[in-house]
Amino acid sequence: MNDTICAISTPTGMGGVAVIRVSGPEAKEIVSKILPKGKDKKFIPGKFFHSYIINPNTGETIEEAIILYFKSPKSYTGEDVVEITVHGGLYSPQMVLDLLIRAGARLAEPGEFTKRAFLNGKMDLLQVQALLDLVRSRSALQVKYAISKLQGELSKKLKNVADALFNAIKEVEARVEFEEDVPPLDETKFLSELARISEELDKLVREGERNSLIFEGVKVAIAGKPNVGKSSLFNAILKRERAIVTEIPGTTRDFIHEEIFLSGIPVRIYDTAGLRVTPEPIESIGVERAREVIEDAHIVLFVVDGSREIEEGEIKEWNAIAKEKILVVNKVDLGLTITPQELKKLNPSNIVETSCLTGKGIDELERILEEMVKNFIVPSSEFSLSKRESHILSQAKSEIDEVLSNFSKMPLDIVSFHLQNAFNSLNQIFGWGDIPERILNSIFSEFCIGK
Repeated sequence: MNDTICAISTPTGMGGVAVIRVSGPEAKEIVSKILPKGKDKKFIPGKFFHSYIINPNTGETIEEAIILYFKSPKSYTGEDVVEITVHGGLYSPQMVLDLLIRAGARLAEPGEFTKRAFLNGKMDLLQVQALLDLVRSRSALQVKYAISKLQGELSKKLKNVADALFNAIKEVEARVEFEEDVPPLDETKFLSELARISEELDKLVREGERNSLIFEGVKVAIAGKPNVGKSSLFNAILKRERAIVTEIPGTTRDFIHEEIFLSGIPVRIYDTAGLRVTPEPIESIGVERAREVIEDAHIVLFVVDGSREIEEGEIKEWNAIAKEKILVVNKVDLGLTITPQELKKLNPSNIVETSCLTGKGIDELERILEEMVKNFIVPSSEFSLSKRESHILSQAKSEIDEVLSNFSKMPLDIVSFHLQNAFNSLNQIFGWGDIPERILNSIFSEFCIGK
C-alpha cells in the first residue's frame, strides 16, 4: 500500500455533483499538481476549500471543485485522503480522474479503498460485509440490519465468545505446560463453559442464517396442477401482467420469477409449470423444474380450482409439501364446488379463497403471506450472516463440540488443539491472522471501484 490510488466514488452518469477520492501517502501532493500554484497551503484536515482544476501541462482550467482533506489516520482508509467534488456528468469527472492518474495516482481496483481501511485496522471483515450489505440495500429494514452490523453489534458478541474461548485455552495450556505447578483442571466448570460457548455460537448461526433472508430473499413457489390459475395469481400478486395466461393447460413450460417486498423483506415469487404426468418432453422438463423450485422454496402457495372437485393427485401433491404452505382456492367467481369434506382431506393451516378476475381474496392472501415471511426473521437479533461467516462459525462450533463429546478420553494437548482451531476460525471471521489473499480479493471485488 505504498502507492496512491484514485477513483470516482459516485455513480457515473448525469447528476449534480461527482466525488473523486484519492488515498495514499502522496494524496495531497498528487492533487496539488492539478491545482493552481499556492493552493497546497489550503490543505487543512477536515476543512473544505474551493479551487479550480487545471491541466498542469497546458495551464488550462478544466473544472471547478470543492476539496476536502483527511489526514492519516483520521480517514476512511486510515491513509491521507483527498475528496474532490466536481460537477456531475459523464465527461468532466473522468477528465479530472485522468489528470490525477497522469500526476502519479493509480486507478483503484474494486473495493480497494475499503480493503485499505480493513488492512489499516479501521474495520474488521464483519463490518466490511455489513458495508457491502448497506450499499446494496433496497429497503429500510435492510439498511437497519446493515447499520447495526457496521456499528459492531455482531463484532461485540463474537469478541465476547472469542475472549471466553481464549480463557478456556489458557486453562488447558497451563495444565499442559506446567502440570506440576498448577492445580488440576476443574472439569465440570470447564465443560460447562465450553457448552455455553457452543450454545452461543449455535444461537448466533441459527439467528444469523435466518436473518440473512433479509438480504437474500424469501422464496415463494406457486404450485398446482395445470389450468388452476397459477399464472393469473402470479400476475395478481405482482399487480401487472408478467406471465402469459391462456385457457390451454400446460401454457407455462418453465418457471419465471419476480421480486416484491413485504415488510422490507425481498420475496421472490415463482410461477411454475402445472404438476402432472405428461408425454410431452418439453412440458415434462418444466414439471421437473417446478418440483425443484418447490423443494427449494421457503413457502408454497398451492392453488386448486374452486369450481371443480379436488383430485386425488392434488391431495397427494399437497401432502408431499413438508414446509410452510397456503392453500389457495382459486376461481371462486365461477362458483364454489369444493366441499368442506374435501378440504378436510387437505387439512390446511392456512386457506384463502381467491378470484384473480375480481381480485377477491388477493389482499387477504398477501396479508397471510406477509406474516409468514416475517416469521422467518428473528427481530430480536439485528444482524445477519453471510454464507462465509456462517460456515466459519459452524466450523468453530464443530471443534468445540468435538471436545465436549470426547473429553473423557482426550489428552489435554488434543483438547488444546481443537480449541485453538476454533479460536483461529473466530479470528478468520474478523480478518485477524493470516487470511489468504484470494479470500480477501473475493470479498472486496464485490464492491464498486470507488468504494
